[in-house]
Amino acid sequence: MNKLILIILLIFISFQAQTIDTKAKQAVVIDFDTNEILFDKNSNQRVIPASMTKIMTVYIAFDRIKNTNFSITNKCRVSAKAYKMGGSRTFLEIDDQVSVDELLKGIIVQSGNDASIALAECLAGTEDDFAKLMNVYANRLGMKNTNFVNSSGWPDENHYSSVYDLAILSNSMVRNFPDLYTYFEMKEFTYNDISQPNRNKLLNQVDGSDGLKTGFTKKSGWGIAATAKRNNRRITVVINGTNSSRSRLNESANLINWAFNQTSQKILVDKNQIVKEVDVWLGVEKRVKLISSEKILSTLSFDQIQLMKSKIEFTKPIAAPIIKDKEYGKLHIEIEGRPKIIIPLVAEKSISKVNPFLKIIAAANYLMFGSSLNEK
Repeated sequence: MNKLILIILLIFISFQAQTIDTKAKQAVVIDFDTNEILFDKNSNQRVIPASMTKIMTVYIAFDRIKNTNFSITNKCRVSAKAYKMGGSRTFLEIDDQVSVDELLKGIIVQSGNDASIALAECLAGTEDDFAKLMNVYANRLGMKNTNFVNSSGWPDENHYSSVYDLAILSNSMVRNFPDLYTYFEMKEFTYNDISQPNRNKLLNQVDGSDGLKTGFTKKSGWGIAATAKRNNRRITVVINGTNSSRSRLNESANLINWAFNQTSQKILVDKNQIVKEVDVWLGVEKRVKLISSEKILSTLSFDQIQLMKSKIEFTKPIAAPIIKDKEYGKLHIEIEGRPKIIIPLVAEKSISKVNPFLKIIAAANYLMFGSSLNEK
């Protein structure tokens, strides 16, 4: 093949791997296992999180349930503030004693603002104090572009997040509370004789979808934090700023399906994998195996896998004594569109020096013939 044509073809292949796009104003796609960002569009831009805020409200409740005596059977009083709250509702009645289980379902399935406030007050006394707690959790999770002022996502100029921060929160929810997380799979909930479907339509239309939460305000548009699992692999997508609920569904579904269909997890190098066998200078053994000190798992497109390059760096020969597990080289892996990966290479075993009286003979033998004393 003509060299110029080959170069053009490689450029075209690289370009094709990046052609996925979305109508959402902000978006991020993350591989749950490797924590790698597969697609990014303004992911750190501050946005109005709307009802995606409720993921944090639920996260705090789950943490309390998991680590204290707080239980889903506990009862919470519905205050006047919760009862009068506008927007999406669970239709709680003032002064009713409602179980935490029902409040969680009201928040997750029905996106009830009234249920969010009732749960926040139950956990922290007031919603304002609960918002302070939300920010403590956000800081612990590394949500650097987030500030909460309420439990429901009711619009406020000081209430903001980013799709990347919401992805961090979503993945932490799945990772830290696998048993309680099943609440997000519920497709319908009835309270006070009023049945409401889960606003997350991905649950019915995308294979493997099992959460998390939609959001909408007139100013921010339609958004969703979503995750799906197929064949033991999980993908998380958060988008915001679409112009309709239909667009939100289509854009999030497209990104999830793209991630599963066009990327795959690949073990670049396994822990203790032999990478190179090299000469030993003045050692009782002539060669030593350099092995990877860690396992590197990465999520790549087919084209990235084909175009991946690697290089081994070490000093030749390696002088004895050699100490097991000590670093003697590096493996450099270059992947299109990714930071270079550098993996330390360590000695598979220890090798001592040769007898001092044989050093001169061994050195001469290596210099003259390129072999060690023990080489036959």
